[in-house]
Amino acid sequence: MANRSYLYASNVVPGPDVKAQAHTVAGISEWNYDIPIVYKLLLSGNPRPCRSFIWNTPHDIALVGGYAPGVERLTAFLNRIDLPAARPLIEETLGFLADAGNIKQYFILECGEIFEMGDDPMQVQNARLLEEIKNIDAAVEQVLGSLRPAKPSPWSVIARLFGAKPPPTAEDPLQVVRDLGLGNWSNVLYHELD
Repeated sequence: MANRSYLYASNVVPGPDVKAQAHTVAGISEWNYDIPIVYKLLLSGNPRPCRSFIWNTPHDIALVGGYAPGVERLTAFLNRIDLPAARPLIEETLGFLADAGNIKQYFILECGEIFEMGDDPMQVQNARLLEEIKNIDAAVEQVLGSLRPAKPSPWSVIARLFGAKPPPTAEDPLQVVRDLGLGNWSNVLYHELD
């Protein structure tokens, strides 16, 4: 089994008294061996540490952020991606997050399995992740810069003049967009919380 980060939507913040409250939790997405930038953007609406729904620990090893402001930040980011081939993934993302069954008050990001792979205590890694999310603007600009179409090389211009086809590439042109955390939305996650 892969170590994963898990993204949920919830109407309550995890804590010691949450079992006494009526709550609903919707699975949103999970990602193998990483915490993609899309998750970080969704958590960027007033993020703060909280207890975990998954891990039984007294430490704050999960993060909570506002659902509506997180979706707003992600939408602004996705609208700046100028790759026509990415539009279906972007529309799928926005549609999934706008689904009435997914909309709650909060996003909860659970990264305990990712933190297990590190050497520092989980709460220390969680605090670093929180700071990264609070200061995400530079990372957003860097990612958007990497998504700009490359200028054609002189070889490709000459090749077109003489009718030659460019060499095939093994890379999927949308893989870099998928690696942002898109295209993996599901209400069924490994850890079912409701």
